[in-house]
Amino acid sequence: MERDEMILYMMAIIFFSFAIFDGIFFLLKHGKTVKTHGKIVSIKSTNPANEKWRNAKLALVSYSVNGRTIVSKNRMQVSLAAQIGTPVTIRYDRNQPEKIYSYSVKRVIAEVLIGIGSLLIIVFMQIY
Repeated sequence: MERDEMILYMMAIIFFSFAIFDGIFFLLKHGKTVKTHGKIVSIKSTNPANEKWRNAKLALVSYSVNGRTIVSKNRMQVSLAAQIGTPVTIRYDRNQPEKIYSYSVKRVIAEVLIGIGSLLIIVFMQIY
């Protein structure tokens, strides 16, 4: 087995594993969360600004639940362009409104497609 094939097999395994984990998490939490809109109130960078391409922003979000304003306990990853006051769509736990989740069906589909793409590349490499 060539080195390229081995890397592609590893990619496929990793992305299928993530898809399974995220899919199970989605099924477990889907009926127990509520989707709403909020605004970013605090941003923290994971890396110094000198490495923009590998940097990520983690934000605390403020949102309204049953007439009261809540600031999330946990941070969620947001785009590098996000600033304080940027509107975001979130999901929070019905029983613990301070807890937010960032799962989505789109993420699961993307992980499965990347895994399938890796396997297809392996097949084409073996054919040609």
